Amino acid sequence: MKGFHSAIQQNNTILQYNTIIIITEYKLFAKNTLKIYNTKNIVYHGDNIKPAKIPTCIESLDTILHGGLPRGSLTLLLEDGGAGGFEFAITTAARTLQKNTRTPGEESIVPEKVCYITFTRSKEDIMNEIALSFQKHHATIEEKMKQSRIEFKEFSEAYFASSFIPTRWRNRSKREPSLRSLKWSEEEENLIEALIEYLDKNADSSLIIIDSLTALVQYSLQHMKWNDLILFLYGIQRASKDWKGLIYTLLNRNICNRRKQEEIADCTDGVIVFKWNDPGGSTQRERIMQIEKLRGVLPTLYHENIANFEIQITPQKGFEISNIKRVRGRV
Repeated sequence: MKGFHSAIQQNNTILQYNTIIIITEYKLFAKNTLKIYNTKNIVYHGDNIKPAKIPTCIESLDTILHGGLPRGSLTLLLEDGGAGGFEFAITTAARTLQKNTRTPGEESIVPEKVCYITFTRSKEDIMNEIALSFQKHHATIEEKMKQSRIEFKEFSEAYFASSFIPTRWRNRSKREPSLRSLKWSEEEENLIEALIEYLDKNADSSLIIIDSLTALVQYSLQHMKWNDLILFLYGIQRASKDWKGLIYTLLNRNICNRRKQEEIADCTDGVIVFKWNDPGGSTQRERIMQIEKLRGVLPTLYHENIANFEIQITPQKGFEISNIKRVRGRV
């Protein structure tokens, strides 16, 4: 029992037990008189055990998900170009910033901070796109930046280091070149190490948006082995359980071959797909959202016969679920 007690202490868990304890994949499950207190990502109401949730703050979706996504999750937003993945992330971020971090009587916990990580785009570019598309969300984000509830972290210097891209293109600052800025063009900083350091300092109880995994995949072609990228993603997925927040990472569909895309999906707790549905004829194309993987939630969707969701994106509200498509005839 020495190893068992050690594992319990590492998870900051206090147990009272006189019955069977089952341990599988680092998770604890209880039967009969086993009582668990102070676990990281589970809420207890007497004998009822429920995973702690973080709301997407998209009410039409959170209702279906019974409060949101499991706390401590890495979720892949897999999208066709313009199909809604970016809009989902921005709407979630803006509405999260409008919420209190904890509403009394609710199981869902709103992240304390939003961190938007970008590898190739500048903060100004992203904010301009938000302003053009969603003026209300833009106003919210600008206001909350002053309160340090949201920050944009650019890794463009490290991303483009040692590339043929000239410094004047990747550095939009008008300040005079310094010794440090000249150093960037001569040697490559390890982008992954810099990203790990940033996440260690900022990911705790935060909503993290990584824009984008597409850029990281392209980076890996020149600067690292594919297996190292997969190990890095597994590492984030494991660490996310201790950070107790929520991580979204965007990836364009078909940027990888099918095998590599499935390898990436296997590293995550959830895969939400955003795609275009072309009904043919003169009918306008529709945006469709489909939840292909979501640990702890997908069985509920299956039980409720939910196949996918129709998406509506408007300047006033941003991303919304406009219709739920259910499987007919399932018992």
